[in-house]
Amino acid sequence: MEESADRGVRAFIADVVQRGGSATPLKGSRAVRVKGVDGRSCVVRVRSTSRGQWMARRQDGMPGSDPTGSSYWVFVDLATDSPQFYIVESDEVESGIAADVELWLAERPGRVPTGSHPIPMSSVAHGHDRWDLLNLNQVRDSRYRKEVLRPRVKPAKTVKAVAEPEFVDPRTAIVSDFGGYRIHARFDAESSNVEITRGPMEGRRFGHPTTAANAVTKFVSDDDAEYDGWTFWRLDDRSGASLGNYLSRSG
Repeated sequence: MEESADRGVRAFIADVVQRGGSATPLKGSRAVRVKGVDGRSCVVRVRSTSRGQWMARRQDGMPGSDPTGSSYWVFVDLATDSPQFYIVESDEVESGIAADVELWLAERPGRVPTGSHPIPMSSVAHGHDRWDLLNLNQVRDSRYRKEVLRPRVKPAKTVKAVAEPEFVDPRTAIVSDFGGYRIHARFDAESSNVEITRGPMEGRRFGHPTTAANAVTKFVSDDDAEYDGWTFWRLDDRSGASLGNYLSRSG
């Protein structure tokens, strides 16, 4: 299944094109260079969610932390029938994160400003459909194509087009419910690495399921208890088997 981050980028690019602009994803980041109807361009950072709030990083509030030099953030809500977009200036988003992190640090001296930072709807609602900020048309033109992530080359008449194989993540899909959150992740059986793919700490990678479990619980609730990663994580399927039981059966 395509992750929400990729879905959000694709949905944003599709809307940009239908509003008369063009969009190019920046390699190695969840950012897109957008060219408006007047030819001017800017970089937009994309954050997506399919439930609840969006997740940024605490470091995003620090000056110089954005290697893309973005002018705007777009927050994509995938939980509705059609994606909804909230466009906010980067300075506003990043100063808001900085202020929240400052209060978070003051609550407990000694904390390190790393990890994920939630962005609630209340912080971005005023940016709903602010396509004018990107110099794009407010009304979409359905004549424009929706799929624009990569250019398609028309094959020669004598060459039969071959469908591009769909990428299938070989890692095991796992999930855990903690502190009111559902955290989705991927487990690599060869290296024991865990990558958080949705929920608190999205995008973070850890070298072991237990390390990942304790990092997530610490982040969500400042819980200092130790958790066993083999029982904390379970398969993201109907069986709901613990990761440890699954590996013992398959091994």
